[in-house]
Amino acid sequence: MSSLRRINASVLLALGLQSAMAQQIPEVTVIGSNLAEDAVNITPGVSAAPTPDSMDIIARLPGGAINRNGPLSGQAQYRGLFGPRMTVLVDSMRVTPGGLNWMDSPMHYLPPGLTNTVTLIRGIAPVSSGPGIGGVILAESKQPDFGSDRRLQTAGDFTLSAMSNDGYALSGLLAVANATQRLRLFASREDGDDLEFGSGTIKDTSHERDSYGAGYALRLDRAELSLDYSHTDTGPTGTPALPLDIDFFDTDRINLGLQAEIGGIELSGRVFYTDVAHAMTNFTLRAPPDNSSLPLPPFVGAERRLVDVDSNALGFAFSAQLPLAGGQLKIGGDGNAEEHSGLVRDPDVPPFYVQNFRNASQDQFGLYAEWLGDLADIWRLEIGLRYNRSESDADTVGAQPADLCDAGAFPPGSPPCAVALLRDRFNSAKRDLTDEMFDAVVKLDWRLRDKLTLNLGYAHKTRPPSYIERYLWIPLEVNSGLGDLNNYVGTLSLEPEQSDQFEIGLEWRNERWYFAPRVFYREVSDYIQGIAATDPVVIAVSGAANGDPTPLQFANTEAKIYGADAVLSYRLSDRLTLDATVNYVRGKNTELQDNLYRIAPLNGRLALSWEDQAWSLTVETVAAARQDKLSRTIVLDEPRSSNASTPGWGIVNVYGQWQLRSGLQLRAGVENLLDRSYRNHLAGFNRIRQSDVAFGERLPGTGVNWYGQIAYAW
Repeated sequence: MSSLRRINASVLLALGLQSAMAQQIPEVTVIGSNLAEDAVNITPGVSAAPTPDSMDIIARLPGGAINRNGPLSGQAQYRGLFGPRMTVLVDSMRVTPGGLNWMDSPMHYLPPGLTNTVTLIRGIAPVSSGPGIGGVILAESKQPDFGSDRRLQTAGDFTLSAMSNDGYALSGLLAVANATQRLRLFASREDGDDLEFGSGTIKDTSHERDSYGAGYALRLDRAELSLDYSHTDTGPTGTPALPLDIDFFDTDRINLGLQAEIGGIELSGRVFYTDVAHAMTNFTLRAPPDNSSLPLPPFVGAERRLVDVDSNALGFAFSAQLPLAGGQLKIGGDGNAEEHSGLVRDPDVPPFYVQNFRNASQDQFGLYAEWLGDLADIWRLEIGLRYNRSESDADTVGAQPADLCDAGAFPPGSPPCAVALLRDRFNSAKRDLTDEMFDAVVKLDWRLRDKLTLNLGYAHKTRPPSYIERYLWIPLEVNSGLGDLNNYVGTLSLEPEQSDQFEIGLEWRNERWYFAPRVFYREVSDYIQGIAATDPVVIAVSGAANGDPTPLQFANTEAKIYGADAVLSYRLSDRLTLDATVNYVRGKNTELQDNLYRIAPLNGRLALSWEDQAWSLTVETVAAARQDKLSRTIVLDEPRSSNASTPGWGIVNVYGQWQLRSGLQLRAGVENLLDRSYRNHLAGFNRIRQSDVAFGERLPGTGVNWYGQIAYAW
């Protein structure tokens, strides 16, 4: 039997051709059935518009979607789960976002022009893919292949893209390699102005990012050692769905890997490190708010805020794979130790500060074992067990209003003394906390007929509370990028989430078509979300100092998520192919009798592609139904956000590419050809006051966007 099948779900984000030693177009794949033996192109040979956010690619895959908080701050969503519930690995390393609102979600650190492949594990992910209850996305950067002999070979690529509604992007890769060594140097630059929509401008949506780095690999007889370094320098960039914008990200990543084979055992090990320096402001791009009733200088008039963030993470992963009982046994472990600090300041009032996190740490470690093999000619089984341990802690915190209360400048019961009470509660509480969890996966593929396979699966997955959900001691709009206008406060006593997931699917194929529908059902015990805060001290501080009289507090609740998704590819002729995906997710909080927040409505894509040897052309329709199942707790009870349902919508895209000669490629196209006005339900609520989009209204989709691209590989 073959190994896990990869379906080429789409060939997207062609912001750069691969070097001559590798494929020319970035590839997006879905890992599906274990039994299928060949790959099926879903949208072969074509790609959608260049985009600054690599997360855009996920929205084109079955079950995938993206939460758009800004041009460089998209969060991957899979079947209704997103943020810290997702596992995203970049070059096999876990990337820990440094931003308190995930302005730097993991794919922020792999620009499209440097991306080689993005892989989505469809449905239930194996325990070896890491912790988390959501989906698993594996992204790989462009890498040259080793040569065939000792002679050094050079290769590279250069790509320039221009978009009428998104700016420009430039990327390059230089490589030299022989049979035992390879070296690469890479860089990219992206810059864009404010986005336009049908009736105006979405203010403060400009972006700016530079990335560069180098990688070296050494191949020995039965081992390969690699070392990669990358640096990301993000300049002022808008995040209109969040309370502040990116001032800068200054991030370094180091990735050391080793692969070897000893006595028929495949060994793999990796150590990686991420260091993030970050600042965000509410005045560099946007106009600061005036929403406080306190008579203190930091709260009078325009409330300019500057937040300094420092974050670092050290991780590892190791595994050994060996034949056992007619299959493959894989055992291993992984871990990630992260630490975060955040300091809120007022540039107009130097004494003002709020230390919202001080050395908040979360150390996660896991051990697993999984077996994958054939039970018979028509059965294939995967079973896995995993043990997870999470240790978290945080240092004591403080704030200037609390210091003024301590000095006797304000009487008991005043807002500054309420801040002091919250500080003292937190500092005196037990903050050193440990969670132990167990995961299990069982998947069975049954070949009913030669071209028809039944997929069955069950998984019990767990997730510990994040440092934000536990250690946010003062009500602020800090929530890992939910983008919902609510202030949140943490809860130290949170329990880990426990998810039980069931899945059934079919994969049906013949020489001309492929069809793979799946249905899923998930119950999550101790699901963590914000509920209405009842603590009068929290409510007083949130309303008086931070502009939200109805704050939320992270709490354990109960949830269920169910739905279906399907992918279809039908070859009408040798050159004409029809491709489609459809997705439906329903999310409920069963304890609160409420809808879950930021769940996409029924949606899908339909594309018709014509392929010739040198060129291809695609006409694509993207559509979504009305979404009126809004969260009462998070949306409808927040008076500053729009509580309107999202109408159904549909847009048309046209794009194609032309291979002029070996190594030279032209691409062109248009998104939203008819310039339709629409609102994607997963877009956040606008926080920019001086914009053509009303404050608190759901952000619109962009208008017509013409683009062109030239790429050359040698």
